[in-house]
Amino acid sequence: MSVVRLVEGEEFEEYTRQSLDAYPVMMETVTPEQRKGWIERMKKAQAEGAPTHSYGVFRGDKMVGGARYHDFEMNVHGTIVKAGGVANVFVDLLHKKEHVAKDLMEHFHAHYRDEGAPLAALYPFRPDFYRHMGYGYGRKLNQYRIKPGDLPRGDKTGVDFLTPADAAEATGCYNRYARATHGMVIKPEANIARLIQRNKVIGYRRDGRIEALAKIHFDKVRPDNPLLQNITVNYLVYENPEAFRAIVAFLGSQLDQVDRIVFETHDDDLHFLPSDPRDGEQAMFYTCWEANRQAVGIMYRVLDTRRLFEALSGHDFNGESMRLRLTLRDNFFPENDSSTLIQFKGGEAKVLDRGRHDAEVKMGVEWFSSLIMGVVDFRPLHTYGQAHVTDASYVATLDRLFHSHEKPVTMEEF
Repeated sequence: MSVVRLVEGEEFEEYTRQSLDAYPVMMETVTPEQRKGWIERMKKAQAEGAPTHSYGVFRGDKMVGGARYHDFEMNVHGTIVKAGGVANVFVDLLHKKEHVAKDLMEHFHAHYRDEGAPLAALYPFRPDFYRHMGYGYGRKLNQYRIKPGDLPRGDKTGVDFLTPADAAEATGCYNRYARATHGMVIKPEANIARLIQRNKVIGYRRDGRIEALAKIHFDKVRPDNPLLQNITVNYLVYENPEAFRAIVAFLGSQLDQVDRIVFETHDDDLHFLPSDPRDGEQAMFYTCWEANRQAVGIMYRVLDTRRLFEALSGHDFNGESMRLRLTLRDNFFPENDSSTLIQFKGGEAKVLDRGRHDAEVKMGVEWFSSLIMGVVDFRPLHTYGQAHVTDASYVATLDRLFHSHEKPVTMEEF
C-alpha cells in the first residue's frame, strides 16, 4: 500500500539520491555542491509554501519514488485557470515495475482536482507512457537553424543584457505576454530573477519599459574552433512587432562569429522570417528542402470536464450553437470518466444537468485534452477514429466549434 505525501527533513537526501539515479546520464555532471544547493532550495521552498512541492511515494518507512508538483495559473483561451504540473517523476531503481509511478500519478491527479484545477500538464520522458494515463499531445516544438546574415536587418537600439535588478520589470513583461497568450503560465518574480541570474538574458526597452526578453546560449560548432559558435534562443517573449524585430536585429548582428541562430519555438511560421529558410543540413525529401526539425513535447490533461467548461464560460466557441453530449473515456482517473451535457449558444458554453442533445461525441480524454487546448481540430480526430459522433452531419459544426485561431504556447520549464 503506497502513501504519497510531502517530503520532510532528512528525507530530502533520499529524495535527491533516487532522483539523480533515475536520470543518470542527464544528471551525471551534478557536483556535490550543486546537489547540496538543490536540497537546500527544496527545503526552503517547502517551508515557505512556494508553488512547488516535493512529494514522495512511501511503502512502509521506505521512499520508493517521488516527483515535484507545480501550482500553475495557466492562460486557457484568454481565461486564467488553475492547473497542476508534475516534473522530475522518478522511481527507485530497486522498485521498477511495481506500479510506483501509477500510484504517484493517481495522487497527483486527485490532488489537483481537489484543489480546483481542471487541467494538468507535463513533459513526458515517453509520450506513449503518459498518453495511456490520459495526457494528450501538445503543440510541436520547432527548431530552426538560421544564418545570422539571412535575418532581416533592423534597429537594435534598446537591446541590452538584463541583470537581477531588472527582475521586476522583466516579470511584468513576461506576465503581460502570458496573459495575452493562450497556453502560457503566469510566473512569480522569483522565477524570472532566477532565469536572469543563471543565464544570458537580453531585453528590449522602449521609453523605460521592457517589452521583450530572450534567453540566449552560445554553443560550440566544432571542438577545434574556439571562435565559431551558434546562438540558441529557446525563451523569447515580446509584446509587439517592434520589440520582436529589435531582438532579431541584435541576433543578426552577431554574424562575424556565429554560424547559426538556433530558434527553439512553437512558431510554425518562422521560416517566413529569413531570406533563406533552409537549416543547413542539406536534407531533402520529395524534392523539398528541410527547413526545421519538430518534436513532441509538453502534454496536457483534463482532470475535471465540467469545471473546465464552467471556467471557459466567457470563451467564444466561434459563434456556434448546438447541444452536445460529451462522453469521455478516462480509464486511469475514474472521477473524470463522465458524460457532460453542454449547451453552446452563439459560441457561449453552459453546462446543463439534464435535457436533450443534438449529437453525442465519444472520445478518450487524451484526445479531448489536445482538442480543447486547440492543438488539433475535431475533423482529423474524427477521420483518424479518435473521436466518434452519433450524427455525422455535425462534424463540420464541431470542427468549427473547437477550432482555435491561436494554438497554445507553453514555454514553461518545469
